[in-house]
Amino acid sequence: MGAFIKVHFGTHARLNDALGLGKNTVNRWYNSNPRQFFMYLPELQKWSGEPTDQIINMIKVRMEDVKSIREL
Repeated sequence: MGAFIKVHFGTHARLNDALGLGKNTVNRWYNSNPRQFFMYLPELQKWSGEPTDQIINMIKVRMEDVKSIREL
């Protein structure tokens, strides 16, 4: 998910702007609640050109990463 954001948007701040979100929202979602990205799945797919199933898998992997980090 981090590489996806970097490749297609450059930074979390640019993705915030593209989605019309407040400052640090993408960073907060990425680090705490990646599930929120599902709300913007159509936009992420449209702007990136990546298949929807791959984006869904990236979000799910990030959700597992966050869960694992919390369990440390």
